[in-house]
Amino acid sequence: MTVEARVRTAPSVLGRAVIESVAYSDVFDFPVTVAEIHRSLPVFASIAEVESGLDALGDYVARLAPYRVLAGREALVETRLRREEASRRLMRRAGFYGRLISRLPFVRMVAVTGSLAVENADDGDDVDYLIVTAPGRVWLARALTMAVVRFAGLRGLTLCPNYLLTETALALPDRDLYTARELLQMRPVAGHGVHGLMLDANAWCQELLPNWQREGSDEEARRSAPTKLGELLLGGSFGDKLERWLLARKGRELRAQAAGNREAVFDETMCKGHFDSHRSRLQEALTERLTRLGVQP
Repeated sequence: MTVEARVRTAPSVLGRAVIESVAYSDVFDFPVTVAEIHRSLPVFASIAEVESGLDALGDYVARLAPYRVLAGREALVETRLRREEASRRLMRRAGFYGRLISRLPFVRMVAVTGSLAVENADDGDDVDYLIVTAPGRVWLARALTMAVVRFAGLRGLTLCPNYLLTETALALPDRDLYTARELLQMRPVAGHGVHGLMLDANAWCQELLPNWQREGSDEEARRSAPTKLGELLLGGSFGDKLERWLLARKGRELRAQAAGNREAVFDETMCKGHFDSHRSRLQEALTERLTRLGVQP
């Protein structure tokens, strides 16, 4: 990173929020538009106020229309343009496989998350999914999903269904800016009605990101005859026993792999395979940037 701390006029409350927003995206090598800055602010403001605030931050934020980026990081605009094109290609494939997963028994919603959700993925990147399942069927749904993962792998695409939770666990336990941004920017490819319920269950996100305009649909997913048959065959006591066996066997294996990582959760309602401490590493990288800018984190 080329930005060095130097004496500057202290930014206003809005100015500081804007700098933090641009620095947050810089962690992902992602220049942002004024609209993207506006919706990611933790304080209420109009677009005009954000634009005015940006004009006063020339020492901190550079402008390469329509993007804004930390001063000294202007080369990232080319990176964003390249990744947008790669993301469009990858999203078509992610949508195809996401819809395949949505037709499996007990799957109620499939959404693309991570870098692809904001069109910041490169060629060859993995596709991250968040999947909502029927109550008591997280581990059965995961086992069935792995068949689609293997099929996609044979065709050169790595799918990572790394977050599964049941319809009874839509209210996320972590209520912070990172979780709010990840939730609001994810892109459902199936189960839009459940997506709306998930946004309702996490209405606290609007308090952390007051400018974010919710996008959602109340469209109900229709389960096909094969899906209904699969749920009938894997329902009842037989399905319950299979679910408990999968939780005991695979849950034990994944907990050992997590090695005490608190961001990973494996229980009856959730399979959250976040092994890389992404939240912690993001916060460290953000703090480093703000310190270099001379803005107290």
